[in-house]
Order: sequence, then structure tokens, then C-alpha cells
Amino acid sequence: MADGIFMIKNILILFSLLFVLFVFFPSQAEAHLPALHNQTSLAPMLKNVMPAVVNISVEAVKLTRLDELVPNVENNSTKVPVKSYTVGSGVIFDAQKGLIITNAHVVQHEKTIVVTLKDGRRYLAKMLAKDDDYDIAILQIHAKHLTNVTFANSDRVKVGDFVTAIGSPYGLSQTVTSGVVSAINRSHPQIEGYQSFIQTDAPINPGNSGGALVNMQGQIIGINTAMVAPSDGNIGIGFAIPSNMVQSVAEQLLKYGKVERGILGVIVQNITPALQEAMHLATTQCALISQVLPNTPAEMIKLKPQDIITKIDQHNIRSADQLKNTLGLIRPKTPITLTIIRNHNTLQLKAVVGDPKKISEKKIPYFSGVRMQDLNEFESDGTRLKGLLVTDISSNSEAGLAGLTPGDVLIDINGSPVTGMTDLEKIIQQNTSRRPLLLTVRRGNSNFYLVMRAE
Repeated sequence: MADGIFMIKNILILFSLLFVLFVFFPSQAEAHLPALHNQTSLAPMLKNVMPAVVNISVEAVKLTRLDELVPNVENNSTKVPVKSYTVGSGVIFDAQKGLIITNAHVVQHEKTIVVTLKDGRRYLAKMLAKDDDYDIAILQIHAKHLTNVTFANSDRVKVGDFVTAIGSPYGLSQTVTSGVVSAINRSHPQIEGYQSFIQTDAPINPGNSGGALVNMQGQIIGINTAMVAPSDGNIGIGFAIPSNMVQSVAEQLLKYGKVERGILGVIVQNITPALQEAMHLATTQCALISQVLPNTPAEMIKLKPQDIITKIDQHNIRSADQLKNTLGLIRPKTPITLTIIRNHNTLQLKAVVGDPKKISEKKIPYFSGVRMQDLNEFESDGTRLKGLLVTDISSNSEAGLAGLTPGDVLIDINGSPVTGMTDLEKIIQQNTSRRPLLLTVRRGNSNFYLVMRAE
């Protein structure tokens, strides 16, 4: 009896607390909606945005084995065309030309693309161009009285900003969900080739792909593209492609029909707190060069390992992934200005972005598949040994067939001393006739000769 009375008292206390919360602190009991000019409704803002968000229905045809379709039919590999339908979303960004942006994966296997507007009008759409690495596609419809959105500067997006997601989850067009920006510059999980996602807890479900992520001013800050969930249901982890990236990709697709990616020629890494302390840096928001690749723009302007890249033109570089994404949107032959930190001094260097198709790694004939490093040390008898130490070798290389093994020291080629990699390159370049090479090799305490043929 006493336990029952105790329970009733606890329930009464709980109801009393809830009453006080709702009566005296009503603002704390409301959903987390921002005040929009003293309003608590998103409707005035959405009224101008939602007509620009469309439903996309894609009919695709896939060749499927007959034994996968018909029960009791075994080992029949005959393929028949099977229609399938997918649903996604899109955003009108040029009302005059009827241009719509969406995800490339929404229209990946398209045969027929149907766009349905907010007012119910339906149009066949033509795909103008797409880029799978950025997951961006551009469609076009021929229609009048369209409404387009405006893009915000996604570099100004902050964690905690209120946002709404508009799209067609499960085909339910013109669906609006709200939330906040959970994180920015997300590069994981790996979803696309180039990515720097805005993460949001605004519910995103299948069918939202290609839809709009909108700020409280009714501007697009991103194109919804993916979610993370153990099943098809939403758990509050969604990702959107930032509007600045979307605009850059769209501009190249419209102008050139494809995105051509530039290359600088550096291997970079993020700066950890431990590296920041060891290198006495003011921030970790930059990219550290760990390697400069040969025959690249980076080598031409004499970038060095341990240089730190902080900016490309006016774009701040906060991570290795952001450097990759930024360069991926700059076309080859484009002049850029790099801001770097070298020995705690800030420098600006001019470079011309390279074309990855035209940049090939420098190769030394005869020695493909051989790793060597300069050697300069004293032997046990006090003599000095200079040459190239073989550290690794491929067994099917010409050097391996000639008998060269790891631990050998190359000290002479055709009677010319080899004291380092520079000597090796010079001798090879002079051997224009591609004749076999006579190698003098030090193995253990003895010298011996090997003959290497041209590859």
C-alpha cells in the first residue's frame, strides 16, 4: 500500500513539473524552430522556395536473366529487358532556360525522365550533362512560368544553423523536414569521388536525393545526396553537397559538357594536434605537403615537403580533402596563387594548374622496378663507399634478370663512377644507342660485374 502511495506521489510531482514548464516557460516547450522576423512558421519562406523543387521520376531498362524472373526456370541465361522506376528530386536553378540540378545517381540509368512541378505540370526532361565523381547532373525542360532558387555562399554555413530539406522521400513530393547543420566539411563516410559534405539532422530519406537544403532566408546551401542509416529509415544523419561546389560543377558542365580536373602535384596530409605542437603552428586548419611529385607544377614552382598550404586564390584550405576538392574544380592551364607557410614565413607563389593526363612520372630506362637510394658511408676498413644502394627490386625486371639483388651497391656504369642518382640519370641519357650496360656492383666486401639489357 505504501509503495502505491509513493508511486502516486511521484506521478503527481511529474505532472506538476510539466505544468510549470508549459505555463511559465512556453518557449522551452516548443519545437526547435528559429524566430523568423517574430514568426514561428517556416511557411512564408517556403512559399517562395517550394515551387522550384521538383519531383523526378526515372524509367530505366535493364537486361535481366530469364531464370531470375520466372519461377521454375533454371539455367536460362537469356536476357530480357525489364523496366524499373526510381524517384528522386531536383531543383530549378535557371527558370528562363528550364535548367534543373539533381544527383547523377538519380538519373544514372535513365531512359525516360519525367519532371513533375509543384502545380502538377509534368514534362519530359533531357539530361544535358553529368559528373559521377561530384554526383551532379543537369536536366532541362521546356516550360513557362517557372520559379528558380538562389544559391547561398556555403562557405558561410556554420554548425547549428537552422535548415530545411525539401524533396520527394518515397515519392511524396513537396515534403519539408527541418533541423540544423550538424557538421561541415565532412569527407567520411566515403560516398563520392570528391566530397566535402554538409551534414544535417533534417530527415533525409530515399527520394530526397537531388532536393534542396535551404537556409532560413530561402537560399540553397546544398543539394541533398545521401543518408547514413542501418535500413531505409532516417536516423538523423544526412549529407548535402555544398552550394559552392554545386555551382562550380554546374558551370563547367554547362560550358564544357564535362568537368576537367586540375592537378598540382603534391601529396598532402592533415595536421594533427601532435604535428601542430611539433611544428609550432598556430592552427591545424591547413594541409601539410609530405611529398612533391616530379614533372608537376608543384616541382616547377619549387614547393617542398613540410610546406603548408593555407589558401588557393581566395579559398581557405582547411584539410587535405578540401585541397583535393578545390583543385578538382579548377581546370588545367588555369593560373592560381598559392599561399603557403614555409619556416614560419608566409609566402605567395604563382602556379599554373596541370593536366593529369599530360603529366607522367619521370622514368629512368633500364631500371624500372628498382628502388635505390644514395649511399655515402665508411666501410669497416676505413674506406669510403659511395654509390646507389638497391633497397627493393622486382623479380621480373631487367635488373632482376641481370642478377641485381637488394643490398647491392651500384658504384660504376660503363666505366663512369656512380655516386648518386644524378650520375645515374646523366649516364643513361648519354647512352642514346640503348646498348647493354656494364655495371660494377659492390656486394658484401667484393666487387663484381653485371650486364643489363635495355627494356
